[in-house]
Amino acid sequence: MIIKITQLKQYIQRFNYQSRLVLSSLLVSSLLIVSCSAPTVLIPETETIEIIKPRATLNYRVFPYLQNPTQTAMTILWLSDLPEDGFLTFQKTTDSKPIRINSSAALLTALNYPEWESQKFFAGKAPTPPYQQRVRIEGLEAGTLYQYSVSQGGEIFTSSFKTAPDENTSIRVSVYADSETEPESTGKFVKWDEPFANSSNKKNDEKRRYLIDQTKGYANNLEVIQSRKPDLILIAGDLVQSGGEQRDWDEFWMHNNSGTTKLASTTPIMPAIGNHEYYAGPKLGHSSQPASEIAFLKYLDYFEFPANNAPIKEHEERYYSFKYGPATFIMLDLSNNTPEDSSQDTSFYLNGSFNSEDNNGLTGFSPGFEPDSTQVSWLKQQLEEARSNSQFTFIVFHHAPYSSGPHGQPPGFDSGQNPQSGVPVRALTHIFMEYGVDAVLSGHDEMWERSVVKGERKTMSGDAVAHTIHFYDVGIGGDGLRKPQKGVINQYQTFVANDHAAEQWVNGELISGGRHYGHLEMDINRDEAGNWQAELTPVYILPTKDESGIYNNYIRKTYDDVVVISKPAKQ
Repeated sequence: MIIKITQLKQYIQRFNYQSRLVLSSLLVSSLLIVSCSAPTVLIPETETIEIIKPRATLNYRVFPYLQNPTQTAMTILWLSDLPEDGFLTFQKTTDSKPIRINSSAALLTALNYPEWESQKFFAGKAPTPPYQQRVRIEGLEAGTLYQYSVSQGGEIFTSSFKTAPDENTSIRVSVYADSETEPESTGKFVKWDEPFANSSNKKNDEKRRYLIDQTKGYANNLEVIQSRKPDLILIAGDLVQSGGEQRDWDEFWMHNNSGTTKLASTTPIMPAIGNHEYYAGPKLGHSSQPASEIAFLKYLDYFEFPANNAPIKEHEERYYSFKYGPATFIMLDLSNNTPEDSSQDTSFYLNGSFNSEDNNGLTGFSPGFEPDSTQVSWLKQQLEEARSNSQFTFIVFHHAPYSSGPHGQPPGFDSGQNPQSGVPVRALTHIFMEYGVDAVLSGHDEMWERSVVKGERKTMSGDAVAHTIHFYDVGIGGDGLRKPQKGVINQYQTFVANDHAAEQWVNGELISGGRHYGHLEMDINRDEAGNWQAELTPVYILPTKDESGIYNNYIRKTYDDVVVISKPAKQ
């Protein structure tokens, strides 16, 4: 279904949660010609916007994708429109005998289209909720490549997966945040204001737009990730724009597991939940309850994580930990905290703590991270195990604690404050430091920024040793491309793309630098001396012009901020 540009006003309506305003229309300029100290930037005319269809093919709503990897097991999920079980066959080599496993089907009622989506986009006849088909393959060999085929309704899908390696094997991991997919991102250009400090024409700052729209930016980012063949993909929250809008999830899977980019069928995607996954959407009460919890169920239905054995059953899978090769990854849910609407709370919109009330007693179940919380007690246990059993420990969650963006302001609604601040998360830094966490990977402010905090860690014998933690905002998956907020000072900042990677133009062509979509690439391996090292490389995707002069191509570039963490091998 194609919607012409003149129809956009009927179809696009979004909610800005910070200003609490409803944007009644979104019109894409036919052509922007900017005159400033930077070379002229031309934005090609955008005539159509494609509304994403929910079905991948006749028999698959979502193609098969990988979840919950271990050295000896892998889960493969896919979605179908009909309840009939499918089946999967797999084999280690083409010479080995295939093994067949029938899938189990479960109706996912949470993946329904809200009535307003059905009426507006499907003429009241939206697809019914799909069935999840699941196969858990066990008894596999570590670090081994397997071929697999899935049959659903007689339609065959083929791909491959590799089990998690042992602790002595090198790995590559790609990390990003804030893809925030939505069909409306097509034809939507983010502000890309004048980067030069000596610009004399500030009026043009608000007219300058990024070279490509958000949809192409995210697609290009994923294509580069796929070309690098990572073993694992981590997302530090905000996968979709509104967790309660089913079309936003349709687009997420369209990007990650269809067309030319079928990452999810070959590479496990393991996310941490972000505040946007808790958002029902502007027409469904946004962050109120029970709408927010209903939105979260969509997220939960799409993924399968290791159990955390939380005493409150609703906390299961909101935070989790897993070991992959020489590293342990701990994924946290820091979307809310108690006391509500206090200096310790990361969301003044979400009333999600277990003991809080909202809407006549209805409450959400986002776990808090106060010192005596279940999540923090669990975190310490995971860190203790990682310190003993892994070469490296990485923490992943959404709200960056150290940032020069808007969420680097303290919590609140007043001037100089932010109602979704990441500052309260700093309360966990001393725990990360004590157990020797190597890096903390977050998003939320939709920038590329690295901060460094120094302190002391405790060794297994109890000695104090100097230690450094690198804190990242990797929020350049496919959305905001923000710059630092005026007046916000991050004293721990070491690198931010906006200020430390100036745009370089030659003959009207951008050749390097600037704010762009991208990700963090982590290569963990042993050096020639047998010591372990983790090389953390900031990657950005530079748009380039095709033969007709339109920005349809791209190249992989890196910022000059590569970090190498070295340590002797554990015995």
